[in-house]
Amino acid sequence: MPDTYDRRVQLGASRRRLEDAQVLHNQKRWTGAIYLGGYAIECALKSLICYEEGKNNFKDTQVFKKGLQGSDLHNLAKLLGFVNSVQRSISLDRTNGYREAWNKVSSQWRNDELRYSDKLGNEKDSKRFIEAVQKLHRLLLDKQGETS
Repeated sequence: MPDTYDRRVQLGASRRRLEDAQVLHNQKRWTGAIYLGGYAIECALKSLICYEEGKNNFKDTQVFKKGLQGSDLHNLAKLLGFVNSVQRSISLDRTNGYREAWNKVSSQWRNDELRYSDKLGNEKDSKRFIEAVQKLHRLLLDKQGETS
């Protein structure tokens, strides 16, 4: 069993969860698509934190050592708070595309609520969410010298 805190595992998981989200959206499983899309961003953020700190494992990062654990490990806003390069990209983007994508993802992705939801969801919300995730995912991977 691979170490799920390993940077490469997080990076790979971010790619696969985005693919899963797209498949679920196409199968009209909109709540599941949103959940996995948000999870793709969570994993990409963790991978980027490792990359920026020069660590191969999230448990070795200052973020983790400072006490970001438990449910906070899934809090996108808290994770973003440790990634100055992405915060800068969001704030300097004159088109506001990154800000709009971030606001969409961070406001709609409520981990536990989506994980345990028995609702089908909404196609339009899922489409917009997946588009926002794709935009952010490209940014997060670009910051690591990776391709989507």
